[in-house]
Amino acid sequence: MRVAALQAELAGSAAGDLPRVIEQCERARVELLVLPECYFGGMPPDKPTAEAVAMSPSYANPISALRDCPPTMTVVAGFTERSADGRLYSSAAVVRDGRLVGEVTRKLFPREPAFSPGEDLPLYHLDDHAFGIVICNDANFVEPARLLALAGARILACPLNNDLPVDVTRGWAVRTRSTLIARAVENDCWVIAADVAGTAGGREGGGATRIIAPDGRVAAAAQAEETGLVMADIEVPGRSFLERWNVAQNPAVLRKWLHLVSGQRGET
Repeated sequence: MRVAALQAELAGSAAGDLPRVIEQCERARVELLVLPECYFGGMPPDKPTAEAVAMSPSYANPISALRDCPPTMTVVAGFTERSADGRLYSSAAVVRDGRLVGEVTRKLFPREPAFSPGEDLPLYHLDDHAFGIVICNDANFVEPARLLALAGARILACPLNNDLPVDVTRGWAVRTRSTLIARAVENDCWVIAADVAGTAGGREGGGATRIIAPDGRVAAAAQAEETGLVMADIEVPGRSFLERWNVAQNPAVLRKWLHLVSGQRGET
């Protein structure tokens, strides 16, 4: 399977690179393309901006923008969502052949004050392979990726948007890349991460776009400061090593885990 991830400018789709990206992917026969978090509309710095760029069902803007994709290509597209009850989410839609596939995935642990936390982790399918979406900060936690892997995901699509103050971006650079490798290895999954790059107004993109194999090998990566598309041919084995690492196989460890989680919540 050929997969790709786009490292976009901080402005996201406003940079106008999508038609060229789609053409590149079509020529290369890409089957799965991951775009950054909030690619459509850009990362909103505050709630008024988020309100202005938010999209409601049926998410016509990203679906229309992806209408020229070949029907064999699946796209994970990040955008700001306005739900039926008016809440705002950092969400990712899966689009194939001009249609929305399943539910959107909503970021579970948003750091941005404009966004509400999501509550679910949908599973998607591409041919015989299941995949899930882990949005930006969610990849810093063990649980979202592990839950998707236990549900059967063999690929984790990670739309990132590390549009941060320069000192923060550089302070997180190594940690971000290491975290993506950790999520791949501990879950025996391919990780396809799409980030942003460039500088503007004292902010800098993290440039962590990469494709990582289940053994932690980086199959393809973008230069941190450059925009562009990275691709790789991946082989997703039918058998996963994950079953060896399931905490439920040892009841004592599971009880300890549940006790610690309850303690953190202040439960008895």
